[in-house]
Parts: sequence; C-alpha cells; structure tokens
Amino acid sequence: MVNIKSAKKKVAKKLTPFLVKELFRFLNIYSKVTGKGIGKEEIQAFHILSKSVVELFHHTYKYGSIWTTLFVPSELIFAMKLQPFSLEIAAALCSKFGQGSHSLTEADLAAIPTDVCSFHRTALGNAYMGVYPRPLFLAGTSTICDSNIKTIKICESITGKESMIVDVPYEMNDHSVKFLTKQLISLTKRMEEVTGKKMEKHALSEAIELSNQAREKMIELNQVRMDPLSPLAGGDGLGMMVPSHYLAGSQHAVDFYTALVDELKEMIATRRNNGEVADEKEIRLLWLELKPYFKADVFDKIEKAGKTKIVFEEINHVYWDKLDPDKPYESLARKLISNHNNGPLDNRLKVIKKLSKDYNVDGIIAFSTWGCRRNNAAIPTIKAEMAKEGIPLLNLDGDCVDDTNYMSGQIATRTEGFIEMLEVRK
Repeated sequence: MVNIKSAKKKVAKKLTPFLVKELFRFLNIYSKVTGKGIGKEEIQAFHILSKSVVELFHHTYKYGSIWTTLFVPSELIFAMKLQPFSLEIAAALCSKFGQGSHSLTEADLAAIPTDVCSFHRTALGNAYMGVYPRPLFLAGTSTICDSNIKTIKICESITGKESMIVDVPYEMNDHSVKFLTKQLISLTKRMEEVTGKKMEKHALSEAIELSNQAREKMIELNQVRMDPLSPLAGGDGLGMMVPSHYLAGSQHAVDFYTALVDELKEMIATRRNNGEVADEKEIRLLWLELKPYFKADVFDKIEKAGKTKIVFEEINHVYWDKLDPDKPYESLARKLISNHNNGPLDNRLKVIKKLSKDYNVDGIIAFSTWGCRRNNAAIPTIKAEMAKEGIPLLNLDGDCVDDTNYMSGQIATRTEGFIEMLEVRK
C-alpha cells in the first residue's frame, strides 16, 4: 500500500526548488506589470527597492552569480560587472514567501545543528535542494557571525565551486587595515581568474562613487527621520540592510535612498502644512538587531500596545567613513573593520547610546534571534548599561527565519507590559 504521507513529502521535496525559482521569475514579471512590486505600498520608494532585488535575483538565475555572506563588499562584485547573491537575504525571502520550513527540514536532514543561525540553516537547506542560482565563486567574511565561514565551506562542497574567506581583524589599527587590504586585493584577483572578468580601474572608481552617493543619502535619511512627523517606522526600516550592504556600489542603492529621502520630506511637509503636530505622549523606541521575515505580528503588537513608534533601527546607523576612490581596497577594509558590531562590545554600546540620544528614545527593544550567540551574549550587558542611562530595554526572544520559533502570545504580553511601563514613566 502506498504511504500517502511519505509520497506527499517526496513530491514537496522535488517541487520546492522549482517553485522557488519560478517565484523569482513571477515576481520579476509581476513587479513590471502591476507597478506595485512586493514592497510597502504606503511609501512608494520601497517599490524601487523591491523591483531592484527581484530583477537582480532574476538576473543571477540567467547568468550565474557570486555567492556571498552579507558583509562581503558588493562594490568589488558590481565593479567587475558580476552579480552578488547574498545567502542571508535569499533565506529571508524564502521565509517571507512561506518556503522556510522546507529549507530548514532539508538542513536538518543534512545534520546541520539546530542551534545554528536560521539564516544559514535555510541557506544550506536551499543549497542542498539546488534552489539557488548557479554560483561562479563563493566569498564570505568572518565579520560578526562565525557561521559565515562554515556556511561558505559547506556550500563549496555542495556546489564544487571555489570559495574564499576574508578574515576581518578584531580592532582598527594600521596593521589590521594593511592585512585586510591585501585580502581584498587577493579576493579580486581570484574572482578575475575564476570568472574571466577583469577589474577595470575606472569601473571600481565608479562603484566607489556610487557607494559614497548612497552613503550620503543614508545620512540624510537618518537626519530626516529625526523629525517627529516622519512616517517611516521600524517595520520598513528593518528591511534596509538590503540597499545599505547587498546593493552597495550599485545605482540601485542610490536610486532607492534618493527616492525615499525625497518622498519622506514631501510627506513630512504635507503633514506639517495640514496642521499635524508631534504627539508629546508618543513612546519612541530604538530597535536592536533584525526582525522576523516571515508573517509575524510583532510590529502590530507594538503599535497596538499604545501610541508607540520605532523611530530608528541600529542596523541603519552609518558607521563607516566616506570611501576614497584613490584607495578603494584600503577604504573598503576600513569600512569592514569599523562595523560597530565588530570588535569590543564597547564599540556597539557607544553607538546605541548615541542613537538613543539622537532620536530621543524612551525605550529599546532587542530582538534576539535563536542561534545568534554574539547578540544574545551581549544583551544583558547592553541592558545594564542602558539602565544607567535611564533607558529601559526589552529583550524579545524569537527567530528571524524559523516561524516555529516565534511565540506570538508571549511577545504580545511582554510588549504590552513594557510599553505600559514606559507610558507611566512618560
């Protein structure tokens, strides 16, 4: 007798890679035909971002790509007229569209430990299923997450393609910058040898300039968001790791940030002209870490708990200096090392304190995703230090990709209690 349950599992396993590939193909067509894309409709600039990502991913399936972890400098890849394919961002998209459970199951079958970051577990599950586009080369960094290294090496064994890990030093000094600069030059040379593409000096200068233009617009955006009438909230803001890092060095990032700044300025001016004023009783929150990318109600819970707003997100802090087109590799090395999540925890604490002051926040919410040892170990210290500043911190346990590790009721109860406490303090 045929085991129906087993048969369904086999069919699902075979269909999932096909469906994910076709999903990107469909979204590419959908975004062009409808003009709506997959982003937020209220703020139209997110359509530009959605369309850029969909088109870029669709392109990778046609021509191949450089598989990367998030902090590999995309400037180098775009300058060589190659396409980056971020394993973490692709994992987030799979979760967003309800395909995460299949990927995680495949990772479990491959004996990937369940206490590893779900971004990387999902990425590895998809790699085993053959969901992702053909890689030409694989590149990762040691920045922030140790899983980067192991994920790239496992993907190397799955795909049979060569990989390279860029070892990012712990602290900023002349020696560490020189050490990393040499690695980035070596990475470029190896990509040239493997892909047959050449790094042209003028193309690298152009990518550096585009990265600087996007950076300037990011800084302007962050200043605009200090206005209490800014309509941009955390749910949208937490999606901007894509343009700030994955699209760095491309026209896509410049176009998105330019459109978003212009649109927010216009919306703020309209609100002010209509007589709207800031609500002095509004609870202003700073968000640490990322967010759930599957369908989750955490932001609804925050908004419904009272007059609250996530006014800024730690991930959108511009931590790096302007890049020097005459010293592109050295500049990118400094950018990598200067990440405030790299090195001693004091670096991150200084940034959190500054952001709390700049955005006049009443409290902080940290979303601690399962498997992120770096963040989870740091939160107690951050909470204690911010308490000295008079700013309470709520730590929410959950997951960014695995929807089975998300307790909606618990998050609602704890969030409501936290905001009630802030309202009393206000």
